[in-house]
Amino acid sequence: MTPLRQAMIDECRLRGLAQRTEDTYLYAVEQLSRHFHQRPDTITEAQLEQYFRYLTLDKQLARSTIHVQLNGIYFFFKAVLHKEFTITKPLSRKPVKAPVILKPAEVQLVISLCPDKKLRFMLMTYYGTGLRLMELIHTKVADIDGQRSTLKVVAGKGNKDRYVMLTPAVLSLLREYWQIYRPRDYLFYSGRGMDKPLSGSSITRPFKAAVRAANVPGGCSLHSLRHAYATHQLMAGMPLHELQSQLGHTDIKTTQRYLHWLPEMGSGARDLLSGWTTP
Repeated sequence: MTPLRQAMIDECRLRGLAQRTEDTYLYAVEQLSRHFHQRPDTITEAQLEQYFRYLTLDKQLARSTIHVQLNGIYFFFKAVLHKEFTITKPLSRKPVKAPVILKPAEVQLVISLCPDKKLRFMLMTYYGTGLRLMELIHTKVADIDGQRSTLKVVAGKGNKDRYVMLTPAVLSLLREYWQIYRPRDYLFYSGRGMDKPLSGSSITRPFKAAVRAANVPGGCSLHSLRHAYATHQLMAGMPLHELQSQLGHTDIKTTQRYLHWLPEMGSGARDLLSGWTTP
C-alpha cells in the first residue's frame, strides 16, 4: 500500500466515513491516476478540469456518477494534499424525472414471480419497511427487537443509526422466515456462509427477470419498491414527518418529493370547466 493511499484511508477513518464511502473515494482517485498514468498528487488543476470534461462529454456518465467522482477527488486534494481546486465548467444538468410508482397489486405480482422463496421474503421485507437496499442487506438478526417491533439500521446513509418501526405483518413475516432459515448473523445471509451478507447483484438480477415477467412499466428497478413503500404509506395516511423518519431522510424536503409525485393526494383543485358547454 502506498503512503498516499494509507493517508487517505486514515483521513476517511478520522472523520468516521462509512466503509462504502471510503471505498468509493479511493476508487475515484485510482481512476483519476490511471487516466493520466501518473501519481494523483502530481495532477494539476488544469488536468482535473480536463478529466471532468472527459467524464461528461466523452464517457457521458450520469451527473450523479460524476459528482461521486468529484467528491472523492476533492476529499483527497483537501484532506490529504491540503490543496483546493475549482471546476469552472458546469457539469451537465440531470433531468428531473418522476420515478416509476408501482401499484400495490404490481408490487405483489412482481414479488410473487421471483422463483426463490428466500428472495421473496427479502423483497417483502424491503417493501414492507422502506429500507435502502444496502441497509437491508447489512441487517443482522440482533438488529431486530420483536418486543418493541423495531429494526435498528446500523451506519445507514451518512453513517447514521436509526430505528425503523415494523408493522405486525412484517414482524410475523420475519418470524416465519427465521423458523425456516434460522439465520444467526446476517438476516439475509449469503450462500457462502451465514456470516456474509447477500450481494446486491444476487437480488437485482432475479428481480429484473420478475419485472419482465410481470410486464410492469419500463424503468422499474429494485429501488422502485422503496418508492412504492413511501407513496403507499402516504396514501394510507402516514404523516410526512413519520415517513421521513422511516426512510432516513435528513431533510424533509427529500420526503416531500413524494407529494409532487402523487397529484391525487389532498388535491383541492376546483373543476373550473364544470357547467361549461363546448363552444
